[in-house]
Amino acid sequence: MDKKNTTIGVILLLVALGLLYWQDRQSSAYEAEQARQRQEYMQQAVAAATDAGVVKASPDKAAPVVEAPALRGDAPEQIAVLENDFLRVEFTTNGGAIKQAIFKTYPAVQGEDAPYAFNGESTYPAMAVDLWDGGKVIPQTGSYSIASKTETKIVFRRQVSPGVIMERSYEISLVKEGADTYTIRHATALINQSQSPYSQSPLYIDLGISTPDKADSYGYNLNAGYFNGDSFIYDRIGDFQGGGWIFHKDPKSHVEWTDNIVWATTKNQFFAAILTPAKPAQRVLARPIPLAPDKEGKAVMGLATAIGFDIPTIAPGQRADLSMSCYIGPKEYRRLAQLTDHQDKVMQFGWSKPFGFLGNFVAFVGKLFYTCLCAIQSAVVNWGLAIIAMTILIRLVFWPLTAKAAESSRKMARLQKPLKEIQEKYKEDPKKRNEATLELWKKHKINPLAGCLPVLIQIPIFIAFYYMLRGASELRFAHFLWISDLSLPDTVATVFGFPLNIMPLLMGVSMFYQMHLAPSPSTDPMQAKIMKFMPIIFLFFCYMFSSGLVLYWTISNCMSIVQQLYTNRKRDQEEAAEAASGNKMIDKAAPKKKSRKK
Repeated sequence: MDKKNTTIGVILLLVALGLLYWQDRQSSAYEAEQARQRQEYMQQAVAAATDAGVVKASPDKAAPVVEAPALRGDAPEQIAVLENDFLRVEFTTNGGAIKQAIFKTYPAVQGEDAPYAFNGESTYPAMAVDLWDGGKVIPQTGSYSIASKTETKIVFRRQVSPGVIMERSYEISLVKEGADTYTIRHATALINQSQSPYSQSPLYIDLGISTPDKADSYGYNLNAGYFNGDSFIYDRIGDFQGGGWIFHKDPKSHVEWTDNIVWATTKNQFFAAILTPAKPAQRVLARPIPLAPDKEGKAVMGLATAIGFDIPTIAPGQRADLSMSCYIGPKEYRRLAQLTDHQDKVMQFGWSKPFGFLGNFVAFVGKLFYTCLCAIQSAVVNWGLAIIAMTILIRLVFWPLTAKAAESSRKMARLQKPLKEIQEKYKEDPKKRNEATLELWKKHKINPLAGCLPVLIQIPIFIAFYYMLRGASELRFAHFLWISDLSLPDTVATVFGFPLNIMPLLMGVSMFYQMHLAPSPSTDPMQAKIMKFMPIIFLFFCYMFSSGLVLYWTISNCMSIVQQLYTNRKRDQEEAAEAASGNKMIDKAAPKKKSRKK
């Protein structure tokens, strides 16, 4: 029975870690295949863009830079700016849209002053108006005039048809806290000043282009998707590139969803653009966008999202209005939670499918952890110290449960001799062996499941912490001791192409020592070997995890060591007392069979 329970616990733990590792890191062979497919896609995009006349030479003339079609106006481009203490929005008259949104408090590169610019790597503006023609994006080209501008609001106008005016307005807030800091209020209006009804095909408003982040080299968090009032539906950049080991997917040029669109987003690991219309839209379009190759010459893909609106026929003298708000900023849960339509789901703290309740529970725990972690950080200032304090707090909350599990393991270890005798005595009769084992456990008030329960409970806790730390923009470039970025592995050197990460090694050592202190609850040699290899297995799975997550796991191991030392000291005291009194806890190997009277 103990063998079965331990095996189940180990299997579940390995499965959970395997899922995390599968999501976070693919194998080198898979990455090579993906790189090959990206290169092919890039070459195809270059050829197509050359035909369309939208390829330009890169500054070093080493390779062409492919961009989304720039809006070609009939007048010189003008740039206008609206800004507050955190956000600087640069608007262009080409399309009456956002050239780029600059996050003043978030540097683009660690150690440099230049701020991060959303949509800064493309000449195609965010919030531009598109048409969609069966797999082809048709940008609505032309220059707008600036009709008015104040400190917080700008209005663009352009004639799109004889007697028909398109008016586009943007407004920002000057508040210093909350979601409004990064929220842009927008309205697009079609005003029919002609004498005839005006019909307009569906309009798409482009959210801009999200680009991959260094901390997410496989693009797991580079998503485009939408919320329909019930679920957050999305595709990753990998879903467009195709490939895969088991479930092979063909590359896709685009994805179009028709649904009740409450809001849509394009995002990477730390930043997001979330467009929320005043009334639900009807469709969402997502597509990969080839960008300039990286420093190593590898193809880079961004991800663009556009939200589609059906426009009714506009009678003479009437107008059609599209009102919406657009959050363009960091993925900070405390800000996103203030929005009213579950925009915080872009944090992806959990999942709704296929695990339903468990995924929702993980999301709830992740939000709770995030709130507590931010509160602790505001007191201790450093995010590394906040993770340590948070870990200690979690372990103290679960201390009674883990203490009970440790006590159960201790008792089980003391029963190994009589359990072995039972196995020898009834080795030919499994039924009697189980009955004798259960009776022995009952006599000494031992629940074998108590040893597995803390491990099972820690799995969703670990997953929640993993998801929470993975998307928290606050950890980007956060320092702690030798760690320069808590969102990345703490690589201190590279030896023969292999990264040397200190924190996972410390985690492995702490886990090895913890398991050395803990008594073995089983006499099965195979299980003992498995447990000895557990630190190596964990080291393998967690080696390329973010250093913030591995820091959590290491401190958790240290807390387990403290608890185990306390338990062992208590055990030694009890054994000394038993030896002094002459009474032993384990006095009989197995219950005797009752003789039947004739």
